[in-house]
Amino acid sequence: MAQLSSEERIKRVELAPAEVQTMVAKAFLRDDIDDENVQYLFNRETPEEINDANEHYEIENLNAEEPEGIGAAGFTMRTSKPVNNKNYIVVGSGGWNTCIKGSPMDPTANALANCVGYASGRFNEIINIARDASGCTYTTLNCNAAYFVERAQAAGLAVGTTPRRGAIGCMGGGYDGAGHVFIVERVDNNNQIYTSESGWGSPAIFWNQVRTNNNGRWGCNSNYYFRGFIYLPDDVQRLVDAGQPAPSPAPAPGPCDAFNIGDHVVINGPLYVSSDAASPVGNVSNKITYITRKNPGSAHPYNTTGDLGWMDQSSIQKYNEPAPVGLQVGDTVEIIGTGNGSSMGGSNTAYGIGWTRQVLRIWDGRPYPYQVGNNTGTTGFYTASSLRKI
Repeated sequence: MAQLSSEERIKRVELAPAEVQTMVAKAFLRDDIDDENVQYLFNRETPEEINDANEHYEIENLNAEEPEGIGAAGFTMRTSKPVNNKNYIVVGSGGWNTCIKGSPMDPTANALANCVGYASGRFNEIINIARDASGCTYTTLNCNAAYFVERAQAAGLAVGTTPRRGAIGCMGGGYDGAGHVFIVERVDNNNQIYTSESGWGSPAIFWNQVRTNNNGRWGCNSNYYFRGFIYLPDDVQRLVDAGQPAPSPAPAPGPCDAFNIGDHVVINGPLYVSSDAASPVGNVSNKITYITRKNPGSAHPYNTTGDLGWMDQSSIQKYNEPAPVGLQVGDTVEIIGTGNGSSMGGSNTAYGIGWTRQVLRIWDGRPYPYQVGNNTGTTGFYTASSLRKI
């Protein structure tokens, strides 16, 4: 049996119905085929299914229309879906892209929706713009996303762990082991990048997003793992880097030993969108709240009720509830409201309205600071408004 060319095998996979496409692709990946370059693993990749819900991320330019003149000269960030651009049109349709057709297939960029088709097309687009060239330089970057690193290295491309403008970010894993790839459009610092992406089986054919590496997976969920960044060829990388301002260094870790989750605090100072963000996006003044999240080892390790924003320890003070005048340990009081079984407020409701008791102890700074009882034990913990001195 004659060996099929790569183009013929890709065409057969493309023609297969979606429900058997994976099976058909695998049928053409035999031991007797040396240049196996057909993608055959497919995660459904909406932004929500890729990203970690516990990490802050912002999706921008979802399926945005392409403005006139993008990529006309030098490096320009791609912030819109490509239209009638041969870098994103498969070879069988007259384009330069060697990947299979996307799903759902975009009629003006039929290698999409697919992270593989997009990353391969964008990588080659950057090269073509820099070199004033045409065609596809790296034809083998058309496999499963998880295997891009090996393909890139075999093609002579460098791979590393530090983000660089124009690089392909490569993730392994995912729900079916297919992985995910994206393009670095901007490097804010070594812990934060701005990307362009697509996703197989997703109505999100194109999007941009900020990715941070707080979880070690560049914001992807725990089904994924980071494999590396695939860098542009040296001549292209130099041209691309020349237009990129030097990234600011990642902020140094800040102290985080003064407060714990549940502490009642007063906050004053800048707010950050992530615990390692380089610059603040807001400010807060004299807000009484509680610590709800803590990320030791980060620059801004604390967050508060409602995910208000990440903060430095220096912007936080312990809240001390003012004691009413004359109410001291040993005072006799009437209980006039409900309390709690714990001074921190995490237990059952304490009652006793109308009872006469004594203040046994005052726990300054806690939600229910007044421990009230008698010689038989503690009745409960109350706020000042729930007690009346007799």
